[in-house]
Amino acid sequence: MTIYYTLTFGILVTEMIIFCILVLPLPSHWRRAMLKFASTSPVVGKALHVLKIIFAFIFVLFIDTINRLQRIDSVEVDGEQRQHYDYSFEANNKAKKFYAQRNLYLTGFTLFLSLILERTSTLVFQVLKREEELESLKKETNSTTEGHQQFIDKEESYKKEITALNSELKQLKQQDRDFETLKKQVEQQSIEYNRLADERNDLERTATGQKTEVKKDI
Repeated sequence: MTIYYTLTFGILVTEMIIFCILVLPLPSHWRRAMLKFASTSPVVGKALHVLKIIFAFIFVLFIDTINRLQRIDSVEVDGEQRQHYDYSFEANNKAKKFYAQRNLYLTGFTLFLSLILERTSTLVFQVLKREEELESLKKETNSTTEGHQQFIDKEESYKKEITALNSELKQLKQQDRDFETLKKQVEQQSIEYNRLADERNDLERTATGQKTEVKKDI
């Protein structure tokens, strides 16, 4: 295996490891930390840029492998048309075909897995982003619920205070009515007292006048 196919195999293994890490049921904060590092790190950005160039080179290898397989198939057809069958030529041709097919599968799976890996990482990042939004919405909902509960508690306390004030107001009104009733009773008693006092004075004056007349007669 040449060096560039060895590097392609290494990239394929690395993609498989990264894909397994993405699909593993890791805790959300671990995933969030890894994806945050991958999305904000300048080193990762440069590595992704280099990987795009490498994948373009792997795509060229993929096309070259397809062309090589077509050439091998055409040579194999020409060999079958020969009158003298050459076993060494057939073995060499099958070996070339085997290596070409291996390289085709290697480059093809590497390109295919790169597409799947990119899509999977995008979906995982979106899921984590939605989870963060959901957590923030839950916090806002909890704070709103607490504020609403505080408002209800204040409303209940105000209602209790209003009820207490209304009862005090009723008591004051009752006391005011009792005071008015007592005032009327005092006025009536005062009038009655003045009337009785006037009658008493009249009786005293009448009695004094009778005594005076009796003395004059004597």
